Amino acid sequence: MRRSLLPLLVLGATVPFLSAPGGEAPPTLDALLGSERKRVPVAELVERVPLEAGQDFRVAELGRDAGTSHHIVAIRTAETPHRHDRHDLFVVMIRGHGTWRVGDETKPVGEGSLLYIPRGTVHAFGNESAENAIAYAVYVPPFDGVDRVEVGD
Repeated sequence: MRRSLLPLLVLGATVPFLSAPGGEAPPTLDALLGSERKRVPVAELVERVPLEAGQDFRVAELGRDAGTSHHIVAIRTAETPHRHDRHDLFVVMIRGHGTWRVGDETKPVGEGSLLYIPRGTVHAFGNESAENAIAYAVYVPPFDGVDRVEVGD
């Protein structure tokens, strides 16, 4: 069975999400961020966020434009429940599986899951994989580095 490239409109940026299996092009992130085109094989994205011993969470920025910022995220165990009051968030699970809390509900998620979190919504991911979970995250507007409010369970 052949899968074709599926362009995914992600909050103003077109991102091909799936590519053909087999001997053809590997799965690739392809995004136009301002005037710069980012084209990175998904396998390489995973390598951009290695976790050190004892480190449970790491974020690396891939790029940004006037309306969005794009990040790769690694999670070993779980995030602390939190919210972003000034940013909407769109997440694509690249590797791993676990539970995803959005508001008061917790549901299972896995590789390929597409997750949208409107600003002000409490959310957290709990990794149930044997390896680090990896996600691609897009913030709207571009993440400012401080809009993360920890909340109790």
